[in-house]
Amino acid sequence: MRKVIHDLAVVRRNPAFRWFWLGMLISRAGDAFTTVALSWLVLTTAGPAELGVVLLCFGLPRIFSAPIAGRLLDRFQPRVLLGWDNALRGVLVALLPLLAAVGLLNVPAICVIAAACAALSAVTEVAEGALVPRLVEDSDLEPANALLGANWELAYIVGPPVSGLIVALTGASPALIVDALSFGLMSLICFKLPHVRMTSTEPPVGFVEKWLGTGALFRLPAVLTLTLATVGFLFLNGMVEVFYPVFSRDGLRAGSSAYGLLVGVTGGGALLGVVFGQALSRNLRPTVKIALAIGGGAPFFGLLALAHNVVIAVVLVGVASFLWGPYYVVERSLVQRLIPPDLRGQVMGARTAISSLGFPLGSAAAGAIMAGASIDVVILAMTLAYAALALVPLLSSPVRKAVAAQRAAQNSAVSR
Repeated sequence: MRKVIHDLAVVRRNPAFRWFWLGMLISRAGDAFTTVALSWLVLTTAGPAELGVVLLCFGLPRIFSAPIAGRLLDRFQPRVLLGWDNALRGVLVALLPLLAAVGLLNVPAICVIAAACAALSAVTEVAEGALVPRLVEDSDLEPANALLGANWELAYIVGPPVSGLIVALTGASPALIVDALSFGLMSLICFKLPHVRMTSTEPPVGFVEKWLGTGALFRLPAVLTLTLATVGFLFLNGMVEVFYPVFSRDGLRAGSSAYGLLVGVTGGGALLGVVFGQALSRNLRPTVKIALAIGGGAPFFGLLALAHNVVIAVVLVGVASFLWGPYYVVERSLVQRLIPPDLRGQVMGARTAISSLGFPLGSAAAGAIMAGASIDVVILAMTLAYAALALVPLLSSPVRKAVAAQRAAQNSAVSR
């Protein structure tokens, strides 16, 4: 416990990272506010079909803008890009209540604003992975990534209920105004970040390699393998998102309250896993850490096939979420170390674009599978999928070689 507290004190030891961490916490909370407030606004003014289109506009553009954002982060000062990204998103979100007030808000306008916000947000998303190694020492990468991961969990535990309360009391427009102000605050914080030394070299000519970052990613087979593992992990998480409400209704024979408990304990377990879970595997090799973070929760998830009681199911889901929680911390920290500094932005951008496909594809697949398969078959299939995916970092020769080379370089630097 003392070691964990010391590690997480990186926000106190490092003022530059402290500002970035605080800004990301505000940004994540703002994203949670937007999701609830805007979803309710669309539902009350249009309907579920229109809401699906709006949510698609919130996710799809990032697939195309993330690689370009990564390339820009390699070429220009991150604090300037982050500052303008959040400032412009604040203006766009503020347009929503303004248009509503004058009676001009409609679904096409919301879709345009949502797509523009999503495209801009890629700068902040990619910067979370590309900028941190420039702000903290290598030994602080895991604690820094744990704190940033905790931001996400905290925002989605606290943000939606608070936003829902504001919407219930005052309507969606005030909640959106709060969100716009949060982007403005994040923008001011980003402009306060320090100037960082740029290390980018001129890449090969050509749009695909230069702006989409795929060439650099494919030249790093270990990073590519870990990226594909993350796509698989997100795919399974997308399936879990659809699985829980169906399991609550058909497996536990319970109602929405049971579903709410499962979602709540998932967030709480993941948060504890992000902060404390990696301490359980601190002395293991990075590949083993990643394998445990993928497969460790699988047995407990598999036991849901035998759980016909809400309390037992909640406990199993909480333990599984705790064990899955450290995945993004250990995987991102390893990837950050394996990417050359001059390629970090564009590779992270390409990774973000590819990884963003995992969750929606998993959700779509789960919807199709669960329409015709029994709950127990789905649980078994997903458990085996988690276990099989956990073997990827262990059996991948490029990953093992890259990790060995990286550790050898670290030991050489220490000996000098």
